[in-house]
Amino acid sequence: MPAFSIALAVGGIFLILLYVYAASEAGDAIEFKYDEILRERMDLLGIVDWQDLGKKAGLSRFGVRLVRRGNVKQLTVEQMKRLATALNWNLQEFDRTLGTLPTPTPANYAKEIEELKQQCFRLREELQQQKTQLTDDFRRATFEQLQTLLTNYPAARKMAEAKPDMPAKNLAALFTPLENLLSGWGFETIGSAWEQVTYNPQLHQPDVGDITEGELVYVRFVGYRDGERILVPAKVSRTLPGGIKS
Repeated sequence: MPAFSIALAVGGIFLILLYVYAASEAGDAIEFKYDEILRERMDLLGIVDWQDLGKKAGLSRFGVRLVRRGNVKQLTVEQMKRLATALNWNLQEFDRTLGTLPTPTPANYAKEIEELKQQCFRLREELQQQKTQLTDDFRRATFEQLQTLLTNYPAARKMAEAKPDMPAKNLAALFTPLENLLSGWGFETIGSAWEQVTYNPQLHQPDVGDITEGELVYVRFVGYRDGERILVPAKVSRTLPGGIKS
């Protein structure tokens, strides 16, 4: 047999043996270029070994070894996607770590920019639709809670104009829905009407400028707060309305 043929046969056998070794468990003991990076990622995700990684990514032992050596471009696009999913990387992270994506071109940049513009346009439309829907829902919910007040108030006002001596207590029940609405929103009143309190500039708005902190005053109009936030301070005065005794 000619020496060249013998050398070719030996070389072929060597390549076959090399492939078999690379695809065997014994080959897992070899340290490759990307082993440290991959192991750190696998530890974070609870992937126990190379065989487990291959199972999750749908790769053979030889395919995993290609990745470990840095020959990711020899995988198909579908294999790359499965590997990225198994390692919980998006394409940018996958490329940044293993260097698999082609170098961007001006055409690619233009396409990405156009796609981003379209995505931003869709997001603006969705946000506008959500805003409109939320506003409509809020208006309807508020109307439902105030429906009793809104439907009875015009008639009560007409009755008060026709009978000015009618006791105000007859109208008090009308405002229960309003009180329930404010309670449902979590708003709290600051003081109660005509209550005597010590003046606190953080909670009260005086009717004159010379009222000093700690001075006794009367609450003319209640205020409202939302937790620690003062929505409107209570309006206070040194005196009660005319004709009202303390």
